[in-house]
Amino acid sequence: LDGLKDVISLLGREHEPVILHTDRGSVYASMAYGELVRQANITRSMSRPGKPTDNPVNESLNGWIKEEMLTDFHIDRLRNEYDIARAFGQYVEYWNTQRPCYAIAYHTPKQYFDLYRQGKLKKENKFENRVLTTTPKFVLKRKQKAENQKNKDKNI
Repeated sequence: LDGLKDVISLLGREHEPVILHTDRGSVYASMAYGELVRQANITRSMSRPGKPTDNPVNESLNGWIKEEMLTDFHIDRLRNEYDIARAFGQYVEYWNTQRPCYAIAYHTPKQYFDLYRQGKLKKENKFENRVLTTTPKFVLKRKQKAENQKNKDKNI
C-alpha cells in the first residue's frame, strides 16, 4: 500500500483522470487498497482471472524490469534488503530519466510527461467511443465476417 500512497501523493488533489489497472493479486483485491483508490478518485480496473493478456503493458514492463535488474543492475549479487531497495530506486530513476521508450516515440517517461505538462502533446480521450464488452474482439470480428459472408451469399 505504501507504493500506492506514494503515487497518490505525486498525483496531488487535482489530477487528470487516472485508470489503475492491476491483476487480481491479494493486495490489489484488498479492501484497504480499494478504499485508497476510491478516495483518490482513481478508476480501478482489474484483469480477468488467469488472463495476463488483459494487461500487456504491465506484463511487458515486468519482463523488462526482471531482465534489466539482473543483467544491468546485477540484483542477483545483492545480499540485503537495503541494497536491493537502493538498486530498485536507481532502476526507477534510470527508467524514468534515461531509458527511451518505443511506445512514447523514444522519449523517456520524464521527457514525455514534461511535454504533456507543457501542452506540447495533443490530449486525446481514446476511451470516449469505446464500447466495453465481455466478448473478445476476435470473436466479434469472426461473427462480423460470418455475417458479411452470409449477406454476400444472399446477394449472389
